[in-house]
Amino acid sequence: MTTRTFGTFTFEEVEEAFGIEKEASLPLLEEWLSAISEIDDIYKFMLNRLKNHLLEEVLNWNEDELKMFFIGPLIELAKVQTKDFKPFTQRTLEVTINETKITGKVDFMIAKGKRTAKPPYFCIHEYKQEADTSDDALGQLLITMVAAQMLNDNKFPMLGAYIVGRIWFFVILDDKQYAVSNAYNASDEDIFQIFAILQKSKEIIQRYV
Repeated sequence: MTTRTFGTFTFEEVEEAFGIEKEASLPLLEEWLSAISEIDDIYKFMLNRLKNHLLEEVLNWNEDELKMFFIGPLIELAKVQTKDFKPFTQRTLEVTINETKITGKVDFMIAKGKRTAKPPYFCIHEYKQEADTSDDALGQLLITMVAAQMLNDNKFPMLGAYIVGRIWFFVILDDKQYAVSNAYNASDEDIFQIFAILQKSKEIIQRYV
């Protein structure tokens, strides 16, 4: 048996190996992106502070610093945890397909479980610093979502996102179709829509719990 890690996949390889096709959009993605959030003055203050910190430091931070000082606080502010599911970081996903073990650690996932994460509903894979263009971030997210989909027996659509510095992309994988959002810039007013989309994730996931 051979082993291959998430980081070795490009999006073209994932499409060809698993028969998935990119669509211009999907209904669930459109619903997700149209999220509306009532943001009070305290949340506006905190989001603006995060936005300004990102704008000042995004070219200086490495991936861990981006995660520690911006992504983590933003996700915590969005409060995506419920009694049914919670966030996990750096948890391993593994599937075996045609004598090949495909494995990797997922940067962030929302899943059932307390200490041990169950197969996830939502993955954020690939926090990349802005100057790093060495890998295919979409490909690494897609293989992560395909692995999660298999572990969940393809019972529901997968939600995902990948982040390159200040830029966020949201992705839906539904059976053999996937769609990717336009770019959202977290260092400008897009941060409020990113926040709303993260909050909307909780409502969508709850349908499938």
